[in-house]
Amino acid sequence: MNKIALSLFAVALVALGSSRRNYGTKEDLFRAMAAVESSNNPKAVNAKETALGLYQIRPMYFLDSGVKGSHTQVYEPTVARKVCEKYFMRYEPKAFANNDIETLARLHNAGPNWRKNKSSTDKYWNKIKNNL
Repeated sequence: MNKIALSLFAVALVALGSSRRNYGTKEDLFRAMAAVESSNNPKAVNAKETALGLYQIRPMYFLDSGVKGSHTQVYEPTVARKVCEKYFMRYEPKAFANNDIETLARLHNAGPNWRKNKSSTDKYWNKIKNNL
């Protein structure tokens, strides 16, 4: 009897853990990021942060992604997406492979050290969730 209860508890924990992160697909994430970051404007510019394009990519983010070329290429939506995907795969490969869009959104918002101050990404994550 105790083994059955323990097994059910373990199954429930796994189910809770996996459903907690089941907010949608990476495609959903990219749509939400574009809405939140630039109001879907591929030519958007935040001069204060030198952030460009649909996903408001900064120069260092571009360099960290490993995509060849210049930062201004992110005005092209396909390039901007590739930059984000490469950045995600570099810093959160497990999240990328597992479709953990919460982790990917938080990474996009605060960079690779986002876990040191997770609460600083809560507002952004809530905006993303509201656009999923």
